[in-house]
Amino acid sequence: MATLGETGADLLNIRNLRAFVAVAHSGSVIKSSRLVRRAQSAVTRSIKELEADVGVQLFERRSQGMLLTEFGRALLARVERAFAEMETARSAFRNAQLPASLIEKAPIFSLLISRQRLLVFAELVEQHHMGAVADSLGISQPAASQSLREIEASVGVKLFMRGAGGMQPSPLGALLGMHIRRALAEIRAGEVEIQSLRGAIAGRVIVGSLSLGRTRLLPKAIIQLTRNYPNLTVATVEGTFEHLASRLRAGDIDFMLGALRPPEHTIGLARDVVTEDVLSVVAGSSHPLARKRRLTFADLASADWVLPPHGAPTRELLENALRSHGLGETRVVVETADLAITRGILVGSNMLTAVSAHLFHEDIAAKALVVLPLTLPETSRPIGMLQRQASSPSLAAQLLMANIRAIGQL
Repeated sequence: MATLGETGADLLNIRNLRAFVAVAHSGSVIKSSRLVRRAQSAVTRSIKELEADVGVQLFERRSQGMLLTEFGRALLARVERAFAEMETARSAFRNAQLPASLIEKAPIFSLLISRQRLLVFAELVEQHHMGAVADSLGISQPAASQSLREIEASVGVKLFMRGAGGMQPSPLGALLGMHIRRALAEIRAGEVEIQSLRGAIAGRVIVGSLSLGRTRLLPKAIIQLTRNYPNLTVATVEGTFEHLASRLRAGDIDFMLGALRPPEHTIGLARDVVTEDVLSVVAGSSHPLARKRRLTFADLASADWVLPPHGAPTRELLENALRSHGLGETRVVVETADLAITRGILVGSNMLTAVSAHLFHEDIAAKALVVLPLTLPETSRPIGMLQRQASSPSLAAQLLMANIRAIGQL
């Protein structure tokens, strides 16, 4: 998975954002200088630096004050969401009964430190090794270590502990890392949206891809997206549902695509059902059941299976369906969630599997594999997308999701 430092859109100096928000709300450099306790010249310099960073005017200078432009309004919405993330983190530190004087003044909660230092902290939460973090961000290890020391000193508590597995974040450290990642994701989205408003729809979409989204929906949607918007790029992240949901909640990916878990497993995530899927019983073309004219579920009683491990949704759905047809325990000879291994075993043996047929559509079309004529309507499950409920997807993510929805209806 790409690290936060590999976005390609990290342009603006985030230490200027507090002045930007103050001017946006007050409409005046004079008033905002009082709010942020900086000289008027410093506030003016911050605004000019931001505008130079993004290449557009964020304010119209008028006699009655500073008015946000279209670009300024787009950036403000994202920046306010970023500050809200950091205020949520500050509240958690307050509730931990840490020194109030430090927590209120700590620059990290006001985004008054460099993006690089924020990245050091967020990446260390994920990678656990200072050397690996330094390498991924292209800085020296002493510089990375200094960043952590300054952040910990500013909040008055150790946020990482050294152990056998490297540097492990404390609960507060892990929470702070999550909110930093979300805040940085919002700022990057603001940068990209400004470029889109300039007429060049650009940016990067990061999709968490589960198996049932990979073979048809996502490839076709990506092809359409990049054909229509050649300045957009897409990255996919693969993994278990739990891993991808964690990355989604942290703001590292824009959305997830695949088989949706029950609502109790997706609390805090917004569900968007795109289509429905049903399991098929699949065998190699040389399997005795593939040549049988009339097939019933009783014919599966002595079958050998290659299935995902216990607890996997596919296996649970199949075993429940077979029990409803009067069959006993399935004989699982091979446990694997790897489709390439499953395919090889099916082609070279008399085992069966249960799978969404489109995952093996090329082998089925080539007649290397066969879908047995047994219907399993009770295994129907929704295929769709998950987002954080409080998130506001970038334009690039919205375009890709729209393509996925359209393909799902075909």
